[in-house]
Amino acid sequence: MTSLSDVSAGGMDASSARHPAYPLEQVARSRSTRFQIGFARMTMHLLPRFENVLLEASEKGLRIYAASELALALPGEVMRRIHADDVDISEPQARLSYGTVVQEPIMWMRAAVPRTYCEPVVHHLIARGAAIDEVDWRAHSPVVRAKAPLRQLLGYPQSLEVLTGGAAQLEMGLSHYAPVPPEPGAAA
Repeated sequence: MTSLSDVSAGGMDASSARHPAYPLEQVARSRSTRFQIGFARMTMHLLPRFENVLLEASEKGLRIYAASELALALPGEVMRRIHADDVDISEPQARLSYGTVVQEPIMWMRAAVPRTYCEPVVHHLIARGAAIDEVDWRAHSPVVRAKAPLRQLLGYPQSLEVLTGGAAQLEMGLSHYAPVPPEPGAAA
């Protein structure tokens, strides 16, 4: 799923501009109350600290900002254990940055994969629009290094797990922000 949201005072809210190191966002909402900010504040007190995750109470619910999808997974799991069926968690969205030019997060990724899966992993990344920086065939498990827009990598950790039968080791993080390319067919 390709999702983008705003990172600026002119976008979602003023706080979004303060968190550029967290290019990914989800919102958790209670199904049983209209007062989402109360739900968010209570939930923040119940949750432990998570690495590479920032929590923020808002009128829309609990905003969860994360450095990557790998970091985003654990807060959702813990919230589902606490609130069971009473919590709705939105799909992850990549956050845009507005300035003189609209920019999107570009992620670096490193995947150590068994040799038999290396070529399919490279092709899968290329199909997602990734630029392959390097494939280290000398390692015991070849290592693929690549960069791609976050919006094209959403869901990739799960896809990689399925593709390799859970045998890959994945690391991802924010590389930089880059201008959003124009839509195909858009006037230049």
